[in-house]
Amino acid sequence: MKIPTPFLPVEVSSSGLLHKVAILDRTITFGADSLPTSIISQGTEILAEPIRLVGLEDKQPIQWDNNYPDNESESFIQERNDGAATICGAMLSDVFIVNTAFKVNFDGCIEVDLKVMPRGRTVAEVFGLTKPRQPRFELNRLWLEIPLNPKVAKLFSFCPNSPVHLVDGTVIDTSPTSSAGRLSDQDSATPFKSLFWIGNDDLGIGWAAENDKNWQPEQGNRAMEIIHQPNAVVLRARLLDSQPILWQQAAQPENGLNAFQPIAFSFILQPTPVKTFPKQPYLHNALHLDCFIKIKGNYIDFLAQHDRYDRLKEMGVDTLILHEKWNKSQNAFELSEFTTRQLKEIVTQCHKRGIKVLTYFGYEISSLNTSWTEDAQDVIATNKGKQTGGWYRVPFQRDYMVCYNNKWQDRFISGIEKIMDTCHTDGVYLDGTSSPHYCDNVAHGCGWHDANGNLKGTYPIKAVRRLFQRLAEVVHSRGGMINVHAYGFLNFTALPYIDMTWYGENLQFKYTKGEYDDMPLDYFRAEYCGRNVGVPVEFIAYENKPVWIFENAIAMSIIHGILPRPNDIERPLEVIAPIWNIVKRFPIEQSQWMPYWKNNARSSDERIKVSYYKYIDLSEKNILLAFAANTTKHNVENVTIDFGENTNTLELLNADSYDSPETTFKPYGYKIWLVK
Repeated sequence: MKIPTPFLPVEVSSSGLLHKVAILDRTITFGADSLPTSIISQGTEILAEPIRLVGLEDKQPIQWDNNYPDNESESFIQERNDGAATICGAMLSDVFIVNTAFKVNFDGCIEVDLKVMPRGRTVAEVFGLTKPRQPRFELNRLWLEIPLNPKVAKLFSFCPNSPVHLVDGTVIDTSPTSSAGRLSDQDSATPFKSLFWIGNDDLGIGWAAENDKNWQPEQGNRAMEIIHQPNAVVLRARLLDSQPILWQQAAQPENGLNAFQPIAFSFILQPTPVKTFPKQPYLHNALHLDCFIKIKGNYIDFLAQHDRYDRLKEMGVDTLILHEKWNKSQNAFELSEFTTRQLKEIVTQCHKRGIKVLTYFGYEISSLNTSWTEDAQDVIATNKGKQTGGWYRVPFQRDYMVCYNNKWQDRFISGIEKIMDTCHTDGVYLDGTSSPHYCDNVAHGCGWHDANGNLKGTYPIKAVRRLFQRLAEVVHSRGGMINVHAYGFLNFTALPYIDMTWYGENLQFKYTKGEYDDMPLDYFRAEYCGRNVGVPVEFIAYENKPVWIFENAIAMSIIHGILPRPNDIERPLEVIAPIWNIVKRFPIEQSQWMPYWKNNARSSDERIKVSYYKYIDLSEKNILLAFAANTTKHNVENVTIDFGENTNTLELLNADSYDSPETTFKPYGYKIWLVK
């Protein structure tokens, strides 16, 4: 297969009983039992100890037979090619067998298949040559434990959001920022998570599972745990805390061994960053038209009035993102006559001015779509058997969430391919498409029934990942961009194929009402910096003066190495344009990013955080592009900053306000300096 840029073909090497798989900036080493013994990203070991399976059989701790290769069951390479390598293995205890398969893909996604079953009878036992073992089938516990390097396990992000239970009895309730941040120093527990990333500011590892099929945690709110040990932080998945129900229902020892069928578990591991983070992460100067700040009428008319195309060019816009109203029918791939004419005209006018155009697509099928009656019941995502969503917009219609684990994925890919080819667009802006929305629609296979007959659902992670793989082939081969909005999660399985993300809408619900306190710095560091997962980020900012203004969003963003995206051709664009110009003029690609948590700058007030790009010129002198922000809702005065980089001159380039002294920071205010 052809490996897409920037990835490299998979390389596999073996030494003794170990197999090492190398991919872009990462290596995974598998032991004799096939479980990973080492996962290295960017030269840093993620694991503190090998991944392990622990449990109880007949109420006693499971002891695995580690006498490889004498037991003739050492791990082996099932297959290898440029795109992937699969390592298989077998484990044996006194009572049970575990079979595993780890498929390492070129992008770092490790698909894991694990089965547990009672051990069988030997040939000698079958022929009566030796006394058969007494059949024993009691599996009291089976946990998967991933011991992480404590220097790596600092931050987290999980989905879906839920309360977190701490060992001292404290319960952290859900909030817009409770799904990510800094790991508690206490042991903690959560319900099952479809996506669970743990790492630091530079790297980490993601866990993903489409469903909790065959899981039996003793308590549903303790299905996954974070356990602090002296030399490791352990991510624990409590697969079984009791005898599998399927075995309880279908088998008794007197029914024979074959009644105890294998119990299977599937999950994914993904070391991050998923790809090399770009040296210049400010990929474009984009205006997002008609998002939150709505415009009246059709886009073709709005842009043609008041020389607005020329205004875009003059303000430095190089990418125009068209929100949902460019298309008469939400997310329809068969465009109406008017929609086609409108889009072609906008693209023509923008291309004349060197501006690229991205079109909105999302996660819905519209009641206005001509295929609704035929397709909706097959392709929509359901929850408890009921359709989800129902967004209302003009032209008057309702839009319901789709699942991509069906034929809609094919239509999505072919539709965008046709639109790019016929209308000459420059890529797509995808609203929520990377979210593996929970779905229990039995019509396309997401719905399933547990051992007690209850309808359960799936987070279609593999289908979404495959969608983005296919989409990247279409968009990137045409020189286009894939720009994705995600709401409170990191889908690290799709990120290898995404060029830029747009985060922060979950915060805007409170910020637009003035309901915010100090900046959620750890939340930003976990999800919004992009470097620890390998994909640049822009921040969502929905201005609602006077309680929440675009400058406040700039303050939150710049100290984390990102910028907010303007969504109005008037004021927000006027505010961000000078900063675009500042960033463009500074040699970002030849500079080192030094965020506030690892640089030499010292502020006289800890509420003021300082980050900067450090450039060393030909005379070996330091030049800094420095960003400082007030991280609180309170005025901070008489601020002095020592940059600690052998610098002595300061030039103010930009600030949220010029009506106060340079040593004063307004609430959520900022300043940008050139420091020499």
